[in-house]
Amino acid sequence: MIASLAPFFAGALRPFGERVGVAAARPAAPAGGTPWQGAFGQPQARDCLARQARALGCGDLRALAAAWFRDYTLALLPSALVAAALLRRQLPFDAPQAIWHGAADGLLACLLLPDEGECRQAPLPDLLAPLVNAHLPGVVAALSAVAKVSPRLLWCTGGVAAAGVARQLAAHPALDAPARAEVAAWIGQAVSDGGIANPYHGAFRPGREPGTPGVAPLRRICCLNHRLPGEGHCGTCPLPQARAGKMETVAQTVPVAAR
Repeated sequence: MIASLAPFFAGALRPFGERVGVAAARPAAPAGGTPWQGAFGQPQARDCLARQARALGCGDLRALAAAWFRDYTLALLPSALVAAALLRRQLPFDAPQAIWHGAADGLLACLLLPDEGECRQAPLPDLLAPLVNAHLPGVVAALSAVAKVSPRLLWCTGGVAAAGVARQLAAHPALDAPARAEVAAWIGQAVSDGGIANPYHGAFRPGREPGTPGVAPLRRICCLNHRLPGEGHCGTCPLPQARAGKMETVAQTVPVAAR
């Protein structure tokens, strides 16, 4: 974990910050996959998905890639968002000196950055750009090529996770009102006022975003999670059969007198 972020990621929040660190403060490599330095390309994506497939006993590369990218978003985005929104710090996710450590199951064990970056009085999208606009597009491209999966599906799956992270952060008492509004605006805009794209935006169907009064959230694209062993359709699945199943479950729980 990055030392300056540790006070925020205390207690139950600790898992959301412990997979990003600084190399000088964590010299020992975690057990698991082979570490590498530099860009995440197709060889790394192929190795991660192969390990993940063996760990889960599943050969569906499209579903594995979607689950992998969702986990990757949950591993990196919280640290980036907290550093930017709370400390105005830009973490160097795009630095070639960053060291990637994989776990035995193919997921990220930790990403060690060369340093804690720099403090800048810049808008939130600018502070997030090394991760969202530099590092992650290359990761998505590599996963897409290896798993033959649409980048749009990956961004949508990661975007649902990103929206959850943004909502939780925007409600945290450590942020003042302007910072909360900035976080909400970031996840709610496809392109910032400064012209920076947010590829995580648009994971939900218009008018069916989380928090919309009177409607259940509905993602644009199925995340394929139901194809993984022991998993089912998620609560925001757009597939007709999944929505029908949810309605049937609701009907079964309503008392007969109320139907």
